[in-house]
This record gives sequence, structure tokens and C-alpha cells, in this order.
Amino acid sequence: MLVVAALAQVTDSDPYSTQLTDPVIADAVIRVADDLKLPAEEAGVLKHLSVDEGSVFRAGQKLAQIDDREPQMQKKAAQAGYAAAYERWEDDIEVTFATKAAEVAEADYQMMRQTNLIAEKTITAVELRQKKLEWDKMLLSIKKAIHEKEIAKYDAHVKRAEVEAADLAIKRRVITAPFDGVVEKLNRKQDEWVSLGDPILYVLRLDTMEVEGFVDPSQYDPHELEGCDVTVEVHFARGSKETVRGRITKVSYLIGLNEMYGVRAEVPNRQEHGRWLLRDGQIATMTIHLGTGGTAAAGVSQAP
Repeated sequence: MLVVAALAQVTDSDPYSTQLTDPVIADAVIRVADDLKLPAEEAGVLKHLSVDEGSVFRAGQKLAQIDDREPQMQKKAAQAGYAAAYERWEDDIEVTFATKAAEVAEADYQMMRQTNLIAEKTITAVELRQKKLEWDKMLLSIKKAIHEKEIAKYDAHVKRAEVEAADLAIKRRVITAPFDGVVEKLNRKQDEWVSLGDPILYVLRLDTMEVEGFVDPSQYDPHELEGCDVTVEVHFARGSKETVRGRITKVSYLIGLNEMYGVRAEVPNRQEHGRWLLRDGQIATMTIHLGTGGTAAAGVSQAP
């Protein structure tokens, strides 16, 4: 009786003493990880569409081009203005010339003073003041030349910013792919006018897919599934199948009308014969490998 009581206490204190089996969701559904309506970031004529509906593309690939002749001209003008301002900024000729002129004016003034010291009143006071004024003028011209160099520096910065603004305006007229995927729909035609914000293409991200399913809360607690590895098996025509590995990315806090809570995993996708293998809406079997997540409870089974 003591042995039976002791075993009962051990069982009551350790709810995970019985080894759990990995949950298998036979009716999991594959979904696209992301879908976007790529908008026009600037108004203009849609000069080029490099894809059609159903076209497969890679991240960073150019998909469409809005007329950019105006910002291209603005960039050329800004580049010319920047080059001129930069030359004025870096040019020391005016400062050097003003410095030399000031040295000459000072030498003339000092020579006149020395002449008057040797022979008093040889140089009149008016002439001496005029020569001193010429020297002061040359000293001020040095400051002016330095000041103009500073203005040229700021002007160069302004022109440089105008070049960068034109570059941005040019880039905003290029629609590029944000991820690997496929064009589901073209919302605009080539040579059609598009306004700011108009959707041009509807694209689907297919390099990563999501797999959704439901788990019985009476069998598995949410923390047992968080971050766990999964194996997803998908069947295709004539009995072929594909198995991919992924990880649970979301465990829902909500229990639905089916008295189950949802889980979501991310799995990689790949291309075969020029088309993505996994597609939105496919039914798959997802096995969740308990004990592989960061917060999984001790004592649950491990993935093979």
C-alpha cells in the first residue's frame, strides 16, 4: 500500500511523466507568407513593364519603370552645379592673390613710413593714409575670399543634396521586387498614366510559405509547441510528394468554434521546372516535433 501511494504521489506531481507523441495535423493548409500591391511612388507614364502575370521574379529584380526623364535632367543640372561649387570651394587662387596683394600694400606703406622717418614730410599725411587704406583693403579682401570659399562649400553641399534628391526621385520611379515571388496580377498597362499610390502589380511571396493548422488544447498546451521544429509533407500528382522542414512561428491565444487553437509554421519553398513547388491553398500533413522549441516542457518527445 505504501508503494502504491508513493507511485500515486509521483504521478500526481509530474504531469509529463507519460511520454507524449508528436502531434500530427493531417489537414494543415499552405498559405503565402506575404502578398503586396506594389504602388507607384511617383506619378507619370508607365514606360516599361518587364513582367507578365504569372512571371517568377527574384528579390531586387526590376519589374516596372515610370518615366524618369525629368528627374534625370534635374540630376544633370544638380551635378553641374555641384561641380562648379566644389571647384570654388577648393580653389585657393583668390585667397592667395589677396594675401600677396596685402603683402605688397603693407610693404609700400612701411616704406613710406620709413621714408618719412629719414626725411620728415617727404610723404604727405594724405598719401600715407591712402597707402594705409590700400593695405587695410587688401586685408579685408583676404577675409572676403575666405568667406566666399565658405559660401561655396555650403553651396556645394546644397547641390550635392539636390543630386541625391534627384537620385531618390529616379529610384522611386523604378518598381523592384521586395522578395522572391510571382506576379499574380497586373493592375496597370504599359504606357498608361499612373498616379501616386496607384497599385501597379499584385505580387505573392513564394520563397517562404506558411503552414496553418489546429491543435486540440486537451492534448497539448501552447507552450509545448512554441518554436518547435516541424516536418511538412505535401502530395502532388501521380503520388509524388515533397517533405520540408520548418519551425512554428505562432501559437494562437484564441480557441475557435472548433474548440481548437491555431498554429502557424514557416517553411522554405523552392522552384522546380521554373515554378514554385508549394502553392497557396494546398493541403499538407504537418508533424510538430515536441521538445525542439526554446520554451518546450521537459520530458516531451524529441524530433528524430
